[in-house]
Amino acid sequence: MKRISIIIATVFCLTGCEKFINTSRIIGTWEEYYDDPYFCMDGSVEYTFNEDGTYQIHTYDWLTHTQDTYTHDYTIDGDIITLKSIFPDSDYSPSYTITRLNRKEMSWQKVGTTYSPGTIGSDYLHFVRE
Repeated sequence: MKRISIIIATVFCLTGCEKFINTSRIIGTWEEYYDDPYFCMDGSVEYTFNEDGTYQIHTYDWLTHTQDTYTHDYTIDGDIITLKSIFPDSDYSPSYTITRLNRKEMSWQKVGTTYSPGTIGSDYLHFVRE
């Protein structure tokens, strides 16, 4: 009887429980990437997340061949990531729901928005790594 209860509970959680995001997988370097044929980036953006709560954004502009690196703080609470001070001299700290996070792919949706075409790169972010 106990075995049947465990099986039923497992099936219930697999079908009805909120999915668990293992946020420890965020540590490392991620490249912002989109496969939408209507969206073209004019450079590259890499995020490197460190265990100490800091992250670096490394940008490269293909048109001007300029690159910059910025270091900021981040926090994770459940499946919400908040990026602190992404703009110099600003208190703007956007929060995103981590909607997908595995070894090779990560997606974020800005808190309070829903995905729709045209939101790529602002309300919805997608990352890959090798």
